[in-house]
Amino acid sequence: MKHYQFLDDRRSFLKGISLGAAGLVFSPLLQKVAAQAAGTYVPPKRVICFTFDNGWDAGGSIPEAIAPNTATTKQVSLAGLKLPADLEPFAPFQDRLTIVEGLQGRHCAFGHGSGYAALSGIPGSNQTPMGETIDSAISKINPSVIPLLVLGITAGKDQTTAYGISASGPGLPLPVHCRPEVAYESLFGRIGATRNDFLARKNLLDFITGDVRRLRTRIAGPEKDQLEYHLGALEALSKRDGQLSERFSKGQLAKHAPKMPETRPEKMTEIVAAQCDIAAAALISGLTNTVTISSGVGWINTLYTGISKAPTHQTGHFQTDPELNLTGLEVLSRYRSYLASQAAKILAKLQATPEGKGTMLDNTVLVFTSDCAETQHTNGAHWPFVLVGNLGGRLKSGNYLSYPLNAGDAGLKPLGTIPVRSVHGTAGKANPTINALYCTLLHAAGKPRDTFNSTGIAAPCGPLPELLA
Repeated sequence: MKHYQFLDDRRSFLKGISLGAAGLVFSPLLQKVAAQAAGTYVPPKRVICFTFDNGWDAGGSIPEAIAPNTATTKQVSLAGLKLPADLEPFAPFQDRLTIVEGLQGRHCAFGHGSGYAALSGIPGSNQTPMGETIDSAISKINPSVIPLLVLGITAGKDQTTAYGISASGPGLPLPVHCRPEVAYESLFGRIGATRNDFLARKNLLDFITGDVRRLRTRIAGPEKDQLEYHLGALEALSKRDGQLSERFSKGQLAKHAPKMPETRPEKMTEIVAAQCDIAAAALISGLTNTVTISSGVGWINTLYTGISKAPTHQTGHFQTDPELNLTGLEVLSRYRSYLASQAAKILAKLQATPEGKGTMLDNTVLVFTSDCAETQHTNGAHWPFVLVGNLGGRLKSGNYLSYPLNAGDAGLKPLGTIPVRSVHGTAGKANPTINALYCTLLHAAGKPRDTFNSTGIAAPCGPLPELLA
């Protein structure tokens, strides 16, 4: 009898905690904890879109021992197959991995980056969105405090905010946070008059985590585990040495400040790592259920610092990096592999966070693709995708899926003095479009549609039966 009385008391207590001092940052978690205690919690479907620039050429998405060309639709298990170098960081999740080849976006892709078309499947200017992108549409299914968090990587470009990958509708671009410290501020704190960003956020986190620490003594069981993982995510984020704070020397609060790191993240590799840490913390804390991370922000808009000093555009033309003695193909493969390694760290953190009878990863899918199909100068004739996760069992996983695909000419040919690879693989014109994949994601996320931005497109645009469980 005492045990049931304890459960009733705990549930009553948890139902009332979401309005305490922890406020906005902790309210999603506290509501989740209360729902779990009451037995009413339904895990949200989480989607992470991760795009990168300069295409996905040279079969970088095709496992070894699989011929890239196929006259008919091919679907084989990934079990026992070796992933290509680009995708090797996803090997721990190979049973949750799906590689999709042979989709096409001829109706919307254009060279040097397809801008908003990459996530919307709508042709038009890369400067102005012509319709809603898939990340925005999904964010409306399971909204949280921040419906959609968009993080960008534009290393070497001095900008805090950009536009070019996500939109909530025609002519409605969504801002992309390109500086980790600004993204961190938007989630976990606010800028003070002195712009001593890190200190303002640190003080806020100290305050709310202290409040929630006191909560530890009042709960037990799975709800306490959730609280511990939540705290761990935020505390790890606030303690990044040099990753999340700008250099500062003045300010009204400076005399109370902890010792600050001397530099902020500047290299592409540093910014990617910081943005992925922020994405993981935002997802684990429940501040958002939908995240887009875009390297290049829909265009060739970053440098590969930390990997190569060669100019990005020339690298996309496969020009050799003379300092590293690497071909452009090798540089791009290292670039994509690094992005995959950081994305895999997000997945590992979600897998380590309990949720319901499993983990947060069980209710998540990562969509990993280029913003301009298979190559820098694309016409959208082949658009590879990788999905990691199955959204609570609603997507099939652990497979290589290829729609009819011609091998194409894998050789190099000159364009002026720069060697350019011709299209690696050409999808049939009757193959499904990228819109069909996005429609499939909406089905899996709980909002079925027959099409997504598919008006006037002759190719198949509805959900892909090969992917839906």
